[in-house]
Amino acid sequence: MDNITLKLNSKLHNQNNADTNKFNSDKNLKELKEISNQFESIFINQILKQARKNKIENGLFDSEAIRTFNSMIDEQYSEILSKKTNFGISDALFNQFKSQVVNERKK
Repeated sequence: MDNITLKLNSKLHNQNNADTNKFNSDKNLKELKEISNQFESIFINQILKQARKNKIENGLFDSEAIRTFNSMIDEQYSEILSKKTNFGISDALFNQFKSQVVNERKK
């Protein structure tokens, strides 16, 4: 009976490890997707900042308050744009690093 119990415990332990590895891998892939989306948002924000910086400012709308407001609104725009549109940056990053996350699970 001890031998059977040991085999069952070993099987359960291996199954639990496989489930845990799959869960960790899925969790890591989800985190990678979030990070990829955040990077895309930051990238879009930089584009918006640069576009606004290159715009000719006139005296009426050139104040510190307006610049602060524009910076905040650009952040919101970049988050919305990265979620609602597909620029492909997030997908490219995710696909580039996905294999490394999956390979970590196998080690």
